[in-house]
Amino acid sequence: MAIMSYPFESLNTGTPDEPVYDRAITAEMERTFNRLRYTNGVFSSVGDALAVTANGSMGVAVGTGGCHVEGALMYNTAPLRLTLEAADASLARIDRVVARFNTSTSVRAVIIVAKTGQAATNPVPPDLVRQPNFYEIALADIYVKKGAASVAASAITDQRLNSALCGFAVAAVPTPVDTSGLWEQYQASLNEWLSTVASALDGTLAGNLQGQVTALKTRLDAEETRVQPIARGGTGATTVAKAQENLGIAISAETVKMFADAGYPIT
Repeated sequence: MAIMSYPFESLNTGTPDEPVYDRAITAEMERTFNRLRYTNGVFSSVGDALAVTANGSMGVAVGTGGCHVEGALMYNTAPLRLTLEAADASLARIDRVVARFNTSTSVRAVIIVAKTGQAATNPVPPDLVRQPNFYEIALADIYVKKGAASVAASAITDQRLNSALCGFAVAAVPTPVDTSGLWEQYQASLNEWLSTVASALDGTLAGNLQGQVTALKTRLDAEETRVQPIARGGTGATTVAKAQENLGIAISAETVKMFADAGYPIT
């Protein structure tokens, strides 16, 4: 069958004793549709989102919540307590709590189990099994110290946010948005606006400023050569010698030499 679609009314084309439904779908077909809807992972907004917490002695508790694993959906309505194996006397290990999808006839469910790690000097958590009919996502890792009699909260590493091991279930329908065209359009508009502003400045503000600067320089140049009368506090002269004469001030030869050495000869 090239095209599958559901749900539609399924009519019995057989007999009451041996029904044959023309729109029936299999569990595998249902899981295929679910894989189109969701990524694997925990539903973050449902219950406790399957959070794993310490639960006294060698036990942990998995909170309420749901998950999606390879098209199968699971919902836990009450805290689930799991008991870990006794700690090794001389070496530590790392156990892993997983949600496991299993299509075997004896299981046919998504279940939550604790996988026991290998005690070692440098322990690592057990690998996840990921096969078409047997698939695991990790909820948490538990560091079991050598000789431990209980599990501390600090020994639990939440793996739900680790997308490589678990992650949150989100919409799997791809929604790519190509923003390159929008960006080019925005950039072109921005460049045009900047060009307009630059042109406006060149023709108005920049020109006005230049005009004011030129006028101010003209006034300063005029003031430098302007003769102020003695009656208004000036010297009545444009040279130091003439000012000396007008004001009746005697300037010593030493002063004249000092000005000359400084590059201001008195004439």
